[in-house]
Amino acid sequence: MKILFVGDVHNHKYIFNDIKKLDTQYNFDKIIFMGDYVDDWNTTNHQSLESLDIIFKLKNENPDKYTFLIGNHELSYLGYKCSGHQYELEDVMEMKLKEHINDFDLATSVNCNGDIYICSHAGFTNAFIEELLKGDKKYYDYNLYYKMVDMNKDKLNNLEPFSHCSYLRGGLDEFSSCLWCDRQEHSYFRIQVPLIPHQIVGHTPVKSIIEENGIYFIDTHSTYRDGSEYGDKSYLIWNEDKFDKVYGK
Repeated sequence: MKILFVGDVHNHKYIFNDIKKLDTQYNFDKIIFMGDYVDDWNTTNHQSLESLDIIFKLKNENPDKYTFLIGNHELSYLGYKCSGHQYELEDVMEMKLKEHINDFDLATSVNCNGDIYICSHAGFTNAFIEELLKGDKKYYDYNLYYKMVDMNKDKLNNLEPFSHCSYLRGGLDEFSSCLWCDRQEHSYFRIQVPLIPHQIVGHTPVKSIIEENGIYFIDTHSTYRDGSEYGDKSYLIWNEDKFDKVYGK
């Protein structure tokens, strides 16, 4: 099994060219995007619509190969506005996202040599899992899986729990959802046993792909306000029996 994991896109069209080159080289079985396809410094919702059109085209051409997770910036145009929300064409953005809502997943999982990695935009904390399962942790992995499957079937009516955002991202909630969780919110794993031991997430910008406490952070395509690069534009791949970091250029 060969899998490519792609961090936040944020209207960076070069990412799609990188993916095409990497797929030619590795012939991936699955390509998983971590969410946040729209919005960025110095871009418009015209460009965001173009990004959405690209991912919808890819999903239509090969639905089994491509997985597109929802990010907090997509959530922003579905009724839960966040920083970076652009009001130009917001009605068009909402309409297009709702029309293609079944092209997105709230989370997904992959089996890497027997270890199950849960992929979501920002990652699951114990607190959020307990909120979703109402404290029933006896079979948390089994129950969480089926909970997410049920929520995926009717995403538009199940988005509210994913709007939870803590003070670390400017919110007022005690903890963040798997679409909002900041990297710092995973640091408790040092003193608590994580209910999900292996995860792959985007959302929090990092200079290069890192693994901490069983979590891979892969949002390496972020930029500063002036457009200068923050991350090294690396991608995470699972190549038959190990994780590797690769580049599109």
